[in-house]
Amino acid sequence: MSTQDIYSSFEFSLSSAPATGIDLEAERLVRKQETALGYRIMASWGWGADGSGHITARDPEDTDSFWSLRYGIPFGEATVQDLVRVSHGGNTVEGTGDINPAAFCIHAPIHANRSDVVGAIHTHTPYGTPFSALATPLPMNCQEAVAFHGTQGVFEGEEVNVTDLATGRRIADALGTSRLVILANHGLLTVGTSVASAVGFYLNAERAAEVAVKVPDGRVISPAAAAKTHPSVGDELNGWHIFQWLVRSRVGDPTVVN
Repeated sequence: MSTQDIYSSFEFSLSSAPATGIDLEAERLVRKQETALGYRIMASWGWGADGSGHITARDPEDTDSFWSLRYGIPFGEATVQDLVRVSHGGNTVEGTGDINPAAFCIHAPIHANRSDVVGAIHTHTPYGTPFSALATPLPMNCQEAVAFHGTQGVFEGEEVNVTDLATGRRIADALGTSRLVILANHGLLTVGTSVASAVGFYLNAERAAEVAVKVPDGRVISPAAAAKTHPSVGDELNGWHIFQWLVRSRVGDPTVVN
């Protein structure tokens, strides 16, 4: 089964879910296509137009390595052929070219620290970056924010340009077992059990940051109400569904990245 088969053979509906029971090669292709589509989704908003931002996808077989976009490829032109696989030690395993150095320094420790993380995304966005200057967790100010109730951390370091693994390890520690980490004065980073859910929840985080920036004194949802709502908006499947909507509304044909 090819990635194109997976993405073109099912009708997206309320009951849709990630493909299961597929072989390692098919799963690898799914993760690579979701990564390339994620970059194109970022580009649809102009995020990463200056090269700032990165998505990584753990390889399903060689789990101590991950895929990311080859440096120099415009995000809006990303394809699966443009992805490079890098080991947690920094060696290129598959593909040609380099990846963003910050992508390696930030993401490698996260993947090494969290066996459950398949996908991770970080970029500099219109609201996530200014909100991060507060160096505080997202307030529970809207439905999107509740997806992070009890599952976010803050990296308080001043290393806004991450160029070493030691800083990346501190970011991984700040993330802990959470879904979101606020990188102080830098931006947002989300992770997921799929690349799709990581990207979907990144949009949730950016929207929550927008509310916080635009309405800093707005009403905050009570902990009890946030806890009650979290299961319905914070499930990994919900992040996967957001990604499917984004592919259809921001990219169009998912096979364009094949």
